[in-house]
Amino acid sequence: MKKVVYFAFFCCLLLFTTTIANGQFLSLNKSELKKLVAIIQSDSSAQKAFNLIEKQAKIALKQEPQPIDTIVSEGHLVTDPKKIKTIKVLADLNKIYALAYTYKVTNHKEYFAKCLQYIVAWAKTNQAIGNPINNSKLDPLFEGYDLIKDEVNSTNKQVIEKWFRQIADAEIATQQSILKKKSTYNNWNSHRIKILANIAFILNDKQYQLFVDSNLKEQIAMNLYADGSGIDFKDRDALHYHQYTLEPLLTAATIIKRATGFDYFTYVSASSSSIQKSVDFLVPYATGLKTHAEFVNSRVTFDRKRALNNEPGYSIGANYEPKNAINLFISASYFNTEYLKIVNALTDNKAKYTNWQCVLNAARENH
Repeated sequence: MKKVVYFAFFCCLLLFTTTIANGQFLSLNKSELKKLVAIIQSDSSAQKAFNLIEKQAKIALKQEPQPIDTIVSEGHLVTDPKKIKTIKVLADLNKIYALAYTYKVTNHKEYFAKCLQYIVAWAKTNQAIGNPINNSKLDPLFEGYDLIKDEVNSTNKQVIEKWFRQIADAEIATQQSILKKKSTYNNWNSHRIKILANIAFILNDKQYQLFVDSNLKEQIAMNLYADGSGIDFKDRDALHYHQYTLEPLLTAATIIKRATGFDYFTYVSASSSSIQKSVDFLVPYATGLKTHAEFVNSRVTFDRKRALNNEPGYSIGANYEPKNAINLFISASYFNTEYLKIVNALTDNKAKYTNWQCVLNAARENH
């Protein structure tokens, strides 16, 4: 048995040490950026999607960063003053994303300088607390930094990447502290794996990459079921949460596919579960063949609190809204473009590119 385990570890190590280069796997590499520019120049729907990004970047040029030491979201109602403050300052992260992509498309240095200013401000202020739901909000910042990292000087790089390592280490420590709890394998862990994948491949850190690989395999086996459903759907009785656990798993799988060529989308676990099966589980609900009354039998008290607080999307007994799955199917279309048929039906879209993520997917290699 030990020989099998060691052999599996060796194969995993070989994969992650022979195929990884220090490239852009969250964002786009140089050749992909050239393709992106060509797509924008040749297609009106791609140009329209970029215009929205550029508009946000131009506004950000005239503003200053508002970093916060602690992101407060998980477990707080939308009326909580701390959450209200967090939502306001998290606008910085989308500005970082917009500034980074606008810089790479236009090559105007002022966007780079402002993007870096925002990232450094957050790196110097935000504290790593090991909460994957809160840290999951940092996705746009991770992707923005990945896009510009090769041009960041060593002083700023050290500040930023030290912060990233603190975040990753805090997430690993939190996981170790809850190994015997249910949350070890629910959506929290899916988001944790995604956060580690972001950082692991930004930094080209082999140990973090191995953590992601082993934990992603285990999460697919434990979080998702052979019939396509999963722990979160069972516990929350809501497709909202089935989707919420799949989104970070798709992100991690995309990064790994781009970096190594290994396909975790179609990978089938020993328990016969897979990300693909769980995406397909949503298809009949997205196409209208089935409906689902959300949260009716949820086992989580906080779901009832949000319903009583009249928070949008958390009304107990309301049918799942198919349009909420649009971005999930766009993410899945990186692995199988057939999912775009669902996207087009949900958006009644006749344009070639539904949104900016569709444009990025078209520019990406390993597609």
